[in-house]
Amino acid sequence: MRNGEKSFLQSVRDSALYKNPVLFEAVGVAPVAAMAVSLKSAIMLAAVSCAELVLIELFACLALKKVPSHFRMVIYAALGVGINIPFFMFFERFTPNEANAAGIFLPLLAVNSLVALHCERFAVKNTLKSTFTDAVAAAAGYAFVALIVGLLREIFGSGTVYSLDLELPIQLKGFLMPFGGFLLLGFFAAAVKGILRKKSPDAHPEQAFSMKEISQSHIGSLKSLLDADFNPYDETDAAGQDAREKPKKAKKATAPKKAKRKAETAKAAKAAKAEAKPASLQADAPPADGEAAPTRPRRVPREDYLSDFDEMLTELDLYKQKQQDTAETPAAEPETAPAAEEQEASDE
Repeated sequence: MRNGEKSFLQSVRDSALYKNPVLFEAVGVAPVAAMAVSLKSAIMLAAVSCAELVLIELFACLALKKVPSHFRMVIYAALGVGINIPFFMFFERFTPNEANAAGIFLPLLAVNSLVALHCERFAVKNTLKSTFTDAVAAAAGYAFVALIVGLLREIFGSGTVYSLDLELPIQLKGFLMPFGGFLLLGFFAAAVKGILRKKSPDAHPEQAFSMKEISQSHIGSLKSLLDADFNPYDETDAAGQDAREKPKKAKKATAPKKAKRKAETAKAAKAAKAEAKPASLQADAPPADGEAAPTRPRRVPREDYLSDFDEMLTELDLYKQKQQDTAETPAAEPETAPAAEEQEASDE
């Protein structure tokens, strides 16, 4: 039990530091910069945000995995309103000054982007135990930043701590404004990043969003789109096959229908392209006898589909530029035959 507790606390600590939602993921920054101007307001912000994050993320893991994503967003907002109302009534009764100072940002916490991000990225894809760990870690990281920023802004901006006067000779009122909050957050993020990099040189807290967290289904869809549908030249080799075609595994019974649909689409695209081109550009001259047909170097497919996509965009730009240069080149004027000029001179 002790080892399990240690592992849980360690995972929470690592997630709260290396993937801090405010400092490194830049999520929920606006409420911290605008609302956390004192320790009391920071406590309000931390309490509401942590309650919403933990409760809504657990509910999403238990009941919303099979619900479409656009419906889930509405449910997150409705749950956020239901959780926010009791907190708002409590703070209005016992801390009216801080609740009024928070303004519109306290009700707006019902639609906090931090909740939707963690629910969509983690809660609907993992188990209840992992979801609870992620929710507690994100809530702890958010509350830590909100409390520290609120305390520092109250000390430097108002010269007080929890409404107790410190009698400081200088008060920097700029820290109580939103730009002061953003400025303090920037220095805070740089300081925490420097400490983490010094302690763990291999750590990269700025890379909080990892490509591994993207759904594998989305990656598969994008790779199939790049491999099958995107062909900037729309050319085929001598065997009549696409130059970018690769050996594929046997597909289901729907494969012939898809292949027929793709063939019809490619045929229609070629016909439209041929009609749009000038007559002089509709067909290239056939190669002479014994001369090999010009071919383009084949692009080697890679597992890094982002680099693959960038390379294809570059090829497409070069192809468009070549077509524009060809269209803008003026046709050469026919020269008058010398014999015709001599005949005209003799007639005169």
